[in-house]
Amino acid sequence: MPLIQTLPSGKLDIIGDIHGQYEALQNLLHYLGYSPEGKHPQGRKIILVGDLIDRGPDAPAVLNWFMHAQKLGYAFMVLGNHEINLLSNEPKDGSGWFFNSRAERDAENYAPWNRLPENQKKTIIQFLKQQPLVLQRADLRIVHAAWLPKAIEQLAQRNHEDLLALIQEWEEQYHCCVKHAPWFDDYLEEQRLHAHDLENPNITPTMLPHTAQHDVYKSQANPIRALTCGVEMVSAVPFFGSGRWRFSIRHSWWDDYHDPIPVIIGHYWRQWQPQRPPPKHRENVFTVPSHHWHGARGNVFCCDFSVGARWRDRKKAIAPSQSEHRLAALRFPEKTLVFDNGETVETVYGV
Repeated sequence: MPLIQTLPSGKLDIIGDIHGQYEALQNLLHYLGYSPEGKHPQGRKIILVGDLIDRGPDAPAVLNWFMHAQKLGYAFMVLGNHEINLLSNEPKDGSGWFFNSRAERDAENYAPWNRLPENQKKTIIQFLKQQPLVLQRADLRIVHAAWLPKAIEQLAQRNHEDLLALIQEWEEQYHCCVKHAPWFDDYLEEQRLHAHDLENPNITPTMLPHTAQHDVYKSQANPIRALTCGVEMVSAVPFFGSGRWRFSIRHSWWDDYHDPIPVIIGHYWRQWQPQRPPPKHRENVFTVPSHHWHGARGNVFCCDFSVGARWRDRKKAIAPSQSEHRLAALRFPEKTLVFDNGETVETVYGV
């Protein structure tokens, strides 16, 4: 299947990162007017911006729902970084529902959750590897994290190749080239001294400048990683995020996006009417109110409103109805936000 595909025509409901929150998904579909399996009486279609999986209580149910809805022609998706991690056989934080090696470590934060039966794993891998990285049409572009023209062009040149083979090729190319970087030996020494503590939130490391350089380089080296993770820049101080200490922060690529075609993304854990400062790696990522489009032309919108963080609510016995973390859909072309609690908000488009 092509890595870049065409969006369906007509009206769309573009849903942010679900992260295994099946109940929130069904609630949102209800308020959007869909049947539980994803059919809309007016023929609207569902688009998922990636990261269907990890951290939430029922990633298998979300995947099973989507596989059925796509087969019926109701729903489409682009791959997110969490799907790419799964396809690359990289067990990361919150993936213990799939990877046995993470199950015990992840259970402390994310259990209770439903794990995928062993006999279904090959089916999930084969299904996900057929999904695109980019969906577009004349009036809209959708990618998980970043619309980067150079990476899009590299992908377009290899559009009909096998996704897993392409990931492996570009990863091997990165591993080959990175060894020639002038800071690489210093990076290895930093990792030798500190790597065993980098998943421990209770031990704050010193700033590792060469690790930061490596992470920025890595974010740009593989076009698939760049599109699904975004590109990074060196952080001023270390911070703990997504299960490990980090030394680079997310770069707001949309401030350099000047094309007239709007772009809708997920990935960035936007906060709805934030009541507290964002974590270090998300400081200054969004400089406009949370119902505004952002970027140089005000035509980029992140519809990920952090429902993946509801595992924190479970640990604090906070009910979903009281959660500050939401699942959202952006209706297009109406540009209206609908949340899984039924709230509807008009967005502000343009600068």
